[in-house]
Amino acid sequence: MHFISIQIQPEFLPTFDRQEFLSRVRGVGRSPEIDEFEQKGERYLQFTFFTERPKQLWQDLQTALYNNSEYSKIISPISIAVCESESEDKHAADSFLVLHHFDKNEKIDKLM
Repeated sequence: MHFISIQIQPEFLPTFDRQEFLSRVRGVGRSPEIDEFEQKGERYLQFTFFTERPKQLWQDLQTALYNNSEYSKIISPISIAVCESESEDKHAADSFLVLHHFDKNEKIDKLM
């Protein structure tokens, strides 16, 4: 089992429209688990989608969010998307992948 998490950065939480995000991912056919947490004094919001088919889910999420001509302008500069495996082998090549990062200088991984 894998999961894809999309994390909204703290400085954008006051203006982030959670309902718009949820309505866009509803078309993907998945309801995310929603977590709000504090880390090092900063508040984060994270949406986690569980799947047996991470490549297909990521393609669907990209279509709904990151490749959408309107919504990409909103979500791309404020979020990080990662894929993690629930596998026991945490050293496997696909155990943690960065799929999107608001900082264009960060290395982006590809799902195989």
